[in-house]
This record gives sequence, C-alpha cells and structure tokens, in this order.
Amino acid sequence: MDKRNALLKLLMAFYFLYLALPSIREMTTPASSIFWAAWIVFFLLVAGANIGTLLDIKKRQSVNLEEYSENKRIFLKQN
Repeated sequence: MDKRNALLKLLMAFYFLYLALPSIREMTTPASSIFWAAWIVFFLLVAGANIGTLLDIKKRQSVNLEEYSENKRIFLKQN
C-alpha cells in the first residue's frame, strides 16, 4: 500500500511539473525566478522522498545495522 501511494504521489508530482513547465519560460522578475527555484527544489524533495520509499532505502539501512550489531555481539562473545 505504501509503495502504491508513493508511486501515485510521484506521478502526480511529475504531472504538476509537466503543467508548470510552459510558464517557466515567462519569468520576467527576480521574484518569479525565486518562486520557480523554490518550486523546483520542493519538487525534487517530493520526488526524492517518494523514490526512496519505492526503493525501501530505510529498510535496507536498518537491516545492515542489525547485521552489524549481531556481528559485534558474536565477536565480543568469542573474545
């Protein structure tokens, strides 16, 4: 369910980027440039978070930490 939600959010973010791209060319003031830069940074954060959810990055890191702690316990028991 989480992966499906992440995929839908990612597709929605790309759709909004697709809708916004034609109006980026019409930037005339510094304020509009700042707005579009902030919007693209926000898009990258949303896309990165959802791609991370799709790839299960947190789960892989926690598994590696569990393996490291188990190996450390075994090493300490042997000594």
